[in-house]
Amino acid sequence: MNKIKWCFSINKGLKKTKPSKRIAFSYLDEAEKTLSRIKELIEENDLVWASVRIYYCAYYSLYSFLQRIGIKSENHECSIMLVKKLLKEKFIDRIDSFKDNRVDSQYYLKTGNKDKLLSLYKKVKEFYLNFKEIVTNIKEEDIDNYLNKIKDYL
Repeated sequence: MNKIKWCFSINKGLKKTKPSKRIAFSYLDEAEKTLSRIKELIEENDLVWASVRIYYCAYYSLYSFLQRIGIKSENHECSIMLVKKLLKEKFIDRIDSFKDNRVDSQYYLKTGNKDKLLSLYKKVKEFYLNFKEIVTNIKEEDIDNYLNKIKDYL
């Protein structure tokens, strides 16, 4: 069984739902709020929480896209995998470094240094802006195309 199919078969995995502009933009708002404090946390030397916020800014941005096309998920790996398959944009791979950095920071207290986090901050800001543009400009026909691609994976 392929991984996308598996993600649709598990409890709290990927589920089809009604596409929602309202929910999508709510997640973009959360991403923006999360982004707004990252630089300040880095300057305050709170590198663990800066790392956490970097990842969640990216995840909320990515998840806004899924909500916009009508996919719900409670599994980050499944969400990330599906978006990578659907969009195939190079910037999406950055979420892996954001996630790895969060895991290292939260679970192993390996925060790196301020310069590394400032670099990740710049990248996550671009990540957010890319998704904001995608979600803002998506059309109904695009949603149909994405849902048809998903059917092909199942």
